[in-house]
Parts: sequence; C-alpha cells; structure tokens
Amino acid sequence: MPEPAGIPALTGVSAAALGLADAWAGAFLAGTPASSDAASDVRLMSADGLVRVTEALGELFRQVQALQAPVAAELAARSRPGTDEVARKHGFSSAERLIASATGSRYREAVKLVAVGQATAPRAAFTGEVLPPRHPHLARAIAAGEVCVDAADVIRRFLERVAPRADRGELGEAERFLVERAPVVGADGLLRLVKSLEARLDPDGVKPREDELRAAREFRIWEDEHGMIRFTGAADPVNGAPIKLAIETLVGAELHRARDAKRRSPGTTTHPAGGAAGPAGIENGAAIDDVFDEQRTIVQMNLDALADIARHSLGAKDGPVPLRQATVVVRTDAEALGAGRGHGMIDGIDQPVSISSIRQIAMSAGISLLYVGDGCEKVTFSRSRRLFTQAQKLVLTERDGGCAWPGCARPPSHTQAHHIRWWRRHKGGTDLDNGIMLCSHHHHRIHDDGWIILIERGFTWFVPPAHLDPARRPRAGNRRLPAVLPPPPDITALPARSAA
Repeated sequence: MPEPAGIPALTGVSAAALGLADAWAGAFLAGTPASSDAASDVRLMSADGLVRVTEALGELFRQVQALQAPVAAELAARSRPGTDEVARKHGFSSAERLIASATGSRYREAVKLVAVGQATAPRAAFTGEVLPPRHPHLARAIAAGEVCVDAADVIRRFLERVAPRADRGELGEAERFLVERAPVVGADGLLRLVKSLEARLDPDGVKPREDELRAAREFRIWEDEHGMIRFTGAADPVNGAPIKLAIETLVGAELHRARDAKRRSPGTTTHPAGGAAGPAGIENGAAIDDVFDEQRTIVQMNLDALADIARHSLGAKDGPVPLRQATVVVRTDAEALGAGRGHGMIDGIDQPVSISSIRQIAMSAGISLLYVGDGCEKVTFSRSRRLFTQAQKLVLTERDGGCAWPGCARPPSHTQAHHIRWWRRHKGGTDLDNGIMLCSHHHHRIHDDGWIILIERGFTWFVPPAHLDPARRPRAGNRRLPAVLPPPPDITALPARSAA
C-alpha cells in the first residue's frame, strides 16, 4: 500500500494498514492459500496468526481513532452557534449527532470522542497564540496510537474531576503514570487505578464521595410473572464488602471442593505413559472423572451462596434478634407429602412448589414445615403467657394467609399476631381462637374505626362499625378461602370487641 504523498498526518494509519496486511498474509497455516473473503480466511489461520492479526487490527483501530478525535473536536467547534454551524446545515442538532450518524455508533460514543478530542487538541489564547493541550501526555499518546479513546476518556474524566483540588505538579505526574499504564491494563484497569489516585490527590474528597455512594445504596426484591424472585440493587463499599466477600468465599470453597473431588475420584485405569487415567484423562498425575464436574454456572453459584447465607441467618442464636424469630413456612397437605404427589406453598411466595422441593426445604436449617389438615395441634396458653408462640403464629398464618384484613396483600413477614380480646382490658387469652395476624396499618385501623373481629369455625370475619356500614355486614377476612364459604356469623348483640 503506497504511503499517502504529502499527508504526514496519515502516516500512522498507512503504516498500521501495511502491518495488518503483513500479519494477515503471514497468519495462514503452511501451504494454505488465501480465500476470497475474511470469514473463510480466518478459519485457515493458525492460532498464533489469529493473535497477530488481532494485535494488528488493534493498532489500526487506535490509529484511526487518533484521527477521529481531532476531527470530532474541530467539527464540534465549527457547529457552535455563531460559527459555520456545520452540524445544523447538514440536518443535525449537534456535532455529536452528526458523528454518530456518520460512524454508525451510539450517541454517547460520539460524545466521548468529541470530549477526548477537545481535551487533547491545542488551544488558542486570546492573543491568537497557540497553547499546548490541557493534557499534553494524553495528547501525545492519542496521536501516537498508544491509547484508545475509551482509555483516554477514563483518564480525561479523572483529571478534570480532581483538577480543582489537586496540586498541579502531582496532577501532571498522575497523567503521565496513567498514560504509561493504559496500554498494559486497558480501560477497565484504569478505572481501578484512578480510584486510588483520586484518593491520594484529593484526600478531602474521599468522605464526600463515600457519603454519596452510601446515599445511593438500594435493594429491591419482587416476584415476577413467571414465579422467579428477582433482585436488583447497589451497595456502597462498606455495606457491599461483606456481601461480596461472603459470596465469593462460599463459591470459591465449592469450586475447590469440586476440583479436589475430581482428583480423588476412584476407579482409575493405568495410563500407557504411567500414572492413573480416568475417563477424562490426567491432571497433575491424578485421575479426572467428569461425574464430579461442577454443573452450575458462577452466577448460579452466587445465588446459591446468597441463599445459604440467608438460611444460616434465620434462627441463628447469635444473629439479629428479628431473624432469630423469623421462619420460612411451607404449607402442604399431609397426604400429598406422604404420597410424594401434589404441591405446596411458601408463605410470601405466590408460585407453588413441588413435593420434592418441600422435602428438601424440610431438611434445611432455619426452615419449618407446617402440616395442613385434620389433626393440627392447637396450642392453648390462656392467661399463662401473653405473647403468641412461634407454633401458634404458624397456625394463625396458615389460617389468615398473612394480614387477615379483607383485600390486604401483605405477606406474613409484614404481620404480627394480635389478641382479638385485649390482653389487659378484656383479659383475653393467648389462644388460637383469640389470635389474628394483622399488619401494623390495619391493626391501627381496627382500633381507630371500631371494627369487631369474630372467629367462627376457623374463619375470620370483620364487622364494620355502624358509621361505615349501617347494616354492619360481616366481611370474610381469610385470604385462603374454601370453595364454599360458611354463612356469616350472627351479629346480633355483638360484644364490644376488637383486636389488640
């Protein structure tokens, strides 16, 4: 390829193109001729040849970007109001929109290209004198094709962010250091480096940045239409570190366990060259058996580790007080469990689960299994204790399905067991026929509005006050209703009762 005559700025691109041609021609296996298209060519290349071609393409890519950056910056300068307004004359609202259209890239990539071009372009003083670029080390590396635009933008944003508070000499040294490291660590590696450098150059800014990250922390959890429990969130460094470490430690231990199991696998044969050979060959002199391979992906193992941490925390004696009393409740029919057919429900989760899953859950620590049907033991304490026991709460939860208020969808985890006949005022007992599961909001509404709660044959009924319903028609409170609802209770001569 001939070098463009009289255009020194294109020398780098020309040389990179020649280098690519040489790498491409030398990449083929011995005696293999080149084909007519790239896809066919690459299938005929040796492994080392593919690597050399990839490196040559990277060099050409950086040389092209070295030309794109100043062109983009100049195009942006000539598109401002009061100038040639090039972008507007070509039907675009900004230079970035024009560049994105011309290159087929995203708008944000065009924004990045313009910003890097402006940061590395020579500046004009008010006197007309040409001043060096704001970031001279970065400008030299971009022009030489040593740093790609992505890496250059990481460096640019860092320098401009800390410039108002950093010593100028130290800032220049940081720029030089990052430019030198960029070809080695790439854009991702630079992100890690700039965090450390930023703390060194701007120590007073560490705490405000930390506070900003902490304020942005969040975690959301919901059940989607397919029955999957979805998570999304972000953690600041202090809160995220123990989560990250715990999950990575458990996953790492599982990977090591699987590796050690493969090396200890029995039933090996003798390898012709000596040593033991399993079905999959030899690794470090030890047999490898595919049956011990870890079948889960890393992301699946991450989720399993998080679930294990939660199971361990539930009911742990040294855990937070609320978790010591928290229990995952799985409901199923005793006959279905014995027969191994049917399904069950997990409190707070709408998606049914299989009997086999219920049996697995029953063997997990911190998880309780509640049998449904005739013969459920009803624990009665009367006035011997005030607070409802965990066993009582499980039975009440099965009956009420969470908050018993009609239409309330709050799960059991958002409810507490309350006395229908007050413990102090009415001397009500801590018994199942005097208990009800209510969320805080509806518990207060019972008191504020004067509702009455009745329990008839294992069903809860809510009787409104006369000012809300003159007829005082009872409303069924159970969320898990049978096919046929029993008739409402007789409300004549109702006692003045409500939940407490």
